[in-house]
Amino acid sequence: MKSPPLILIVDDNPANVEILQARLAASRYAIITASDGEAGLKLAREHLPDLVLLDIMMPGMDGIAVCRHIKSDPALPFMPVILVTAKAESKDIVAGLEAGGDEYLTKPVDHRALVSRVRSMLRIKELHDKVIEQSTQLKLQMETATKIQSLFWPRMPELGAGSHVWGASVPAAYVGGDIYDVIALPDDSVLAYVADVSDKGVPAALIMAALSTRIRSEAQAQHDISRLAESINRSAYQLMAEEGFFATIALARYWPGTGKMETLLGGHLPPLWIGAGGVRPVTCPGGMSLGATPDARYQKSEIRLNPGDSVLFYTDGVIEAQNESTELLGNRRLADRIACSKGPPWGKSLLESVRLWQGNIPSADDITLLEIWRDKGSD
Repeated sequence: MKSPPLILIVDDNPANVEILQARLAASRYAIITASDGEAGLKLAREHLPDLVLLDIMMPGMDGIAVCRHIKSDPALPFMPVILVTAKAESKDIVAGLEAGGDEYLTKPVDHRALVSRVRSMLRIKELHDKVIEQSTQLKLQMETATKIQSLFWPRMPELGAGSHVWGASVPAAYVGGDIYDVIALPDDSVLAYVADVSDKGVPAALIMAALSTRIRSEAQAQHDISRLAESINRSAYQLMAEEGFFATIALARYWPGTGKMETLLGGHLPPLWIGAGGVRPVTCPGGMSLGATPDARYQKSEIRLNPGDSVLFYTDGVIEAQNESTELLGNRRLADRIACSKGPPWGKSLLESVRLWQGNIPSADDITLLEIWRDKGSD
C-alpha cells in the first residue's frame, strides 16, 4: 500500500467530489478524482489507487459497470471499492455488492461513517497486500527448495555389460517425499531403490533428504539387502516414529554382468518385470514399512533378468493418478500402457502416458519411476 494511501474519487457531481476530497484530505490521504466512469476506470488502471470511492449513478458508464471492470481485470491488484449511492433500496445495494463492491455509503454521506469505512477498507487492503507479499516470498523459497531437492536425484551410473538404468521423480507440490537412488558397490553390483515417505510437501522432503543420506551411508558398510533394510528401518524409526511418519521402500541389488537381482519390499508396491512373458509383478515377500516398528525383519528374493528384460520400480502416485473424471489409472491400465509403449526404458513412455491420462488435473501424489534393463543379446 502507498504512503500516504491513495484514494480515487469517481463522481459526476463536482460538489460531491469537493466534499469527499476535503474530508479525506483532512485525514492526510492522497486524492485523485474523476468526473465520469470511463475516466475513473482509466485512472484506476494508471495509478492503482489503494481505495476507490465510486458513485453508482453516473451518465455513460455507471459505477456498477466501473466496479465490475475493476474487479474482473486480472492485471489490477486488489483495490477495495466503496460504492456511494443516493439510493438506499436493497436491490441497488445488492447489485453493487454483486458487481464486486466491498462496502457502500448512502448520500448525504455522514463524515464519521465515511472516515470509519475508509479506514476499515484500507486496513483490509494493507492485510491483503501483506498476504500477497508473504505468498510471493514463500513461492520464491519453495522454488529454491525445489532446485535444492533436485540435487538429491542421482546421476544414473553406467552399469556396463549391456545393462542400463533410468529414473525420474515428479513431485506433486514444489517438493516431495519420494526418493530413488542407484549406488555403486565395490563388487560391481549396484544398490537401487524407490521409497515413498507418508506425506508430501516440506516435511516429507526433509525426511526424504535425511533418509537418502542414511541409506547412502549404510550401503557402504552393509551389502546384504535384508540386513541393510533392517538397519535403515531402525534409523527410520528413530527419525520418523515420534512424528507419525513412515516410508515404504522397494530395494534391490543388481549384478549387471549376470542379470542377477535380489529384491525386497517394505510396505511398497512390487516392481514390474517386463519381458517376453509380458508384464508381471516381481514376487517378493512383504515386509513392514520403514519406521513403523523398530524390530521389523525383511526377506529378500532373487530373480534373473534375461536379455531384453526390464524391472520397473514405481511409487503409488503412478497408479493413483486421476483423470478429469476422477478415475484412477490403476494396475490394469498401468500394465496396458506399458504393453502399448516403446521401451526400454518403459518408464519414460509411461511417465508421458500418466501425464496424458491426468490432462489438466494436478497430481495428488508424487510420481517416481526407476528402471533397470538388459539389452537383447547382452549374454
